[in-house]
Amino acid sequence: MLALLLLLGAFPSWAMTMKVEGDEIVLSGGVVKVDCSEFEDLTAKSKVKTVVLTNSGGGNADSGYCIGAAIRRMGLSTVIRGRCASSCSRMWLGGVERALDGPNSRVGLHGNYGDGGLEPGAPSKLRNWIPQYAPAVDRALMEKWINLPVNKMMMYFYNDRAELCEYGTCTPIEGRNAHNAGLATK
Repeated sequence: MLALLLLLGAFPSWAMTMKVEGDEIVLSGGVVKVDCSEFEDLTAKSKVKTVVLTNSGGGNADSGYCIGAAIRRMGLSTVIRGRCASSCSRMWLGGVERALDGPNSRVGLHGNYGDGGLEPGAPSKLRNWIPQYAPAVDRALMEKWINLPVNKMMMYFYNDRAELCEYGTCTPIEGRNAHNAGLATK
């Protein structure tokens, strides 16, 4: 049974859906290891200017970092339509310009987690990585989200508000949003 699950996990059927629409590439769904190479292959064949991220709860952290770095190298902008959380947020932060489309679009940020909770090196990696891509980030707020102890906790940022969600219950983060937290650029 384990061999079958590992075999199924090797196929990109659970990978992000990637579709080029004009000068945009739309990415949606869960993030898996093969997504970065698929993204680079697809963008090499297209004249993409904007990466649209939609309906992704994240997944493989390394792939999120890799796609975010590729987006920045290519000088692309990023837009979230809907939800983009966890490793998807690393992709969004790669954009040279970053936006949230509409009042309910949101980016969800937290640390990187393994089986035992927060990975030991995750806060340090994020502490170094995020300011390279979002130099105006509110560092005190960043420290809070990169150290959330379990993946059932997330900080969500919208155009007009922010909230801390713990096990499905969300409380506002007063006076904060994606813009004044140094995340969205437009």
